[in-house]
Amino acid sequence: MEHTKNVLIIEDEMLIAKDLAYLLEDMGYENVGIANNGDKAIELFCNHQVDLVLCDININGEKDGIETVQAILQYKKTPIIYISAFSDKKTVERAISTAPASFLTKPYNERSVQIAIDLAFANFSKKSLKLEENEIYQKLTQREQEIIALIAEGKTSSEIAEQLYISPTTAAKHRNNILAKTGCNNTSEVIKLIYT
Repeated sequence: MEHTKNVLIIEDEMLIAKDLAYLLEDMGYENVGIANNGDKAIELFCNHQVDLVLCDININGEKDGIETVQAILQYKKTPIIYISAFSDKKTVERAISTAPASFLTKPYNERSVQIAIDLAFANFSKKSLKLEENEIYQKLTQREQEIIALIAEGKTSSEIAEQLYISPTTAAKHRNNILAKTGCNNTSEVIKLIYT
């Protein structure tokens, strides 16, 4: 039988953190702890088996949520869901650089939390199973990996550009680089090689 998934909550507003903890419990997840700053989060992460991290971007302490996640990912690759009231371009770009599994904006509701968690686990297990062993995927830069994942989801170049805050020209350039590196004629060939 599959073990109960353990979730670490990194959130400095105690009411929100407790609300998330109750929500997770109702959904059948185990909360391993609540951290209101980066150091506490890293300590909890290192001392527990953590399957998912829910992390607010704006937290107490020297490290913000994104810097905390960068430190956590040095220990173990784990699905990350950011929760934030801030969704300005610069913050989102910084968050994207850590390749989160999902992004929730406050105020959230139970349904959006459940969807974000389901997506995080589905994408992460698919990725970690196949992609670590996939030589073609490993040739790509992190940005190219993000782009091919979005192409696989059916996104157009302009949608990708908008989502990653890059110009459509840059998105097209990445697409061409992917084709050059993989020796494929089109992106659907690349997707077949990587995802099937």
